[in-house]
Amino acid sequence: MRLELTRGVKPSAEYGLKLSRLHARVVDLSIGDWSNPHAARLAKRLHRYGEELLTVVEFEGVPSSNNHAEREVRPAVLMRKASYGSQSERGAATRGVLMSVCRTLKNRGRDPLQTILDALRTDVMTGTLPPLPEKASSGG
Repeated sequence: MRLELTRGVKPSAEYGLKLSRLHARVVDLSIGDWSNPHAARLAKRLHRYGEELLTVVEFEGVPSSNNHAEREVRPAVLMRKASYGSQSERGAATRGVLMSVCRTLKNRGRDPLQTILDALRTDVMTGTLPPLPEKASSGG
C-alpha cells in the first residue's frame, strides 16, 4: 500500500526497483518451508495468486480494494436472501443475468424496469432484442 501511494512521486526507475523487490518477497514467502499449517496454506495461496496480488501497484487506476464491487452486488444478494434463493441452477443463472442487466442499466442512469419492458416490446414487434443502451445523457 505504501508503494502504491508513491506512484508519480518517486522516479519510475526507483518505483520499478521497489516493485521488483516486492515481487521477489512474495515469491520468497510462497516457496518458504513453513511448519505452521496456516502459514503453509497462505504460502500455497501466494504461490498460486501472487502475480495478481500486486496488480494494484503495477497498473495505475486499479483500486486497492474490492469495496465498490461488493457494494454493487449487495442488492442482488439481499434480494436472493429475501426470496430464499433460487431453487435450481437454471434459476440461479437467470437471476444472475437479470441482476447484471439491472445493475448495468441503473449504472447507466436508466430505469431498469422500463428499459426491459421497452426491449421486450421491441423483441415482440421486430423479433430482435435491442442492444443495451448507452449511459443516459444528463437530460434524460
